[in-house]
Amino acid sequence: MKRIFKVWCLAACMMTGTAAITAQNNNDYYDKNGGYFGPSEELETYGGAYYTGDYTSPFKTYLGKTDEEIQAKLDELWNHYFCGDRNSKVYYDTGSNGAYIYDTSNNDVRSEGMSYGMMICVQTDHKEEFDKLWNWTKNHKWIKSGSWDGYFAWQNSTDGAMKDRNNCPDAEVYIMMSLIFAANRWHDDSYMQDAQYILKRCWKDGTGSLFNESQGVITFQPYNAYDFSDPSYDLPAFVDLFARWTETNKDKWKRATTATRSHLYKSSHPKTGLFSDYNNFDGTPHWVSYNNSATKYMYDAMRCAMNFGMDYYLFGVDAGRQQEMAKRIIDFFESDGYTHARFNWDGTDASESYTLGQMGCNAVACYALMDLPEYEESIKTNLRMAWNAKPMTGQYRYYDGLVHYMAMLHLCGSFRIW
Repeated sequence: MKRIFKVWCLAACMMTGTAAITAQNNNDYYDKNGGYFGPSEELETYGGAYYTGDYTSPFKTYLGKTDEEIQAKLDELWNHYFCGDRNSKVYYDTGSNGAYIYDTSNNDVRSEGMSYGMMICVQTDHKEEFDKLWNWTKNHKWIKSGSWDGYFAWQNSTDGAMKDRNNCPDAEVYIMMSLIFAANRWHDDSYMQDAQYILKRCWKDGTGSLFNESQGVITFQPYNAYDFSDPSYDLPAFVDLFARWTETNKDKWKRATTATRSHLYKSSHPKTGLFSDYNNFDGTPHWVSYNNSATKYMYDAMRCAMNFGMDYYLFGVDAGRQQEMAKRIIDFFESDGYTHARFNWDGTDASESYTLGQMGCNAVACYALMDLPEYEESIKTNLRMAWNAKPMTGQYRYYDGLVHYMAMLHLCGSFRIW
């Protein structure tokens, strides 16, 4: 990754590649578009984009794609999922300053989908659509009183009626992060005020906290499932930024940052690199009576590869362990020929076909292999699959489609810290 020199003058600027780097104060840097990176004193220790400002797309460096081709790919994804016909889009404008992301397979609106939609909008600079999604979320999902204060109902009907007031914790994490990015990118403090409100209420001094207070690891659910987790909810890059930018509970967020990285590593099977959908705080699979597949590598678990790959290229703080995770999981899928989608945690009992979402997530995991020449062909294989994949249509486009879209933002160099 590119390095920059420290700049100690407030108005000083310099060039790194094609990006103008300006020192906003002694410690923080911003690129020509306002994307944040810093602080400078950590630059010599870590190599992530947070410190270097380097968001170069591996599609350029490994596949030779041009800026124009990459932008065309991003435009294709936006037009398909946000502006397409009823067989392709998942974004639905209500016509009353609101919009929702439609779960086409379950005929409802999920907090997870709204959070993904908001993040996609802020990363692609679609403020109008972001505001409509956030307005709908505030009006129909956000709970601002009682024991669930600060959380979001995970399931609503398309008319806004709550179907289930319980939450889905990764949605809170994505919503908070997208609001902070929106505040910084669009210079609107109202987003930051909302984000800080949620950040503060993620910690309730015991049961009910988004993260288990004794473990520092995100819970499957704050009240009803406080003693186990879902490793795909581990988003260390976001938790790291919360620890840096929160106005409250800073020590708890710092502890959660370390715990999140460790839990994600422990969740990776020591041979296959696979993750289970639900697991214990020690990383082993967790069985529940209401989900017979909870101990397997299923729909949630595929996102873990994207989560550690994102943390690797944005921060690089846990590079050694994340490289180990990437080697395991890419080696495993290489041996399977990228054929199957579902497995036991140990890699047995393969079933179903390799999915669009997995193509994206595993390609993001390859960020952690890019310093290893022996993995060049594996990296190219995964990047080609992610690039060549067509946007999904039909009933099941919502989940795999949006996971792949999110992965493509990372791979196109278009997912930035704002």
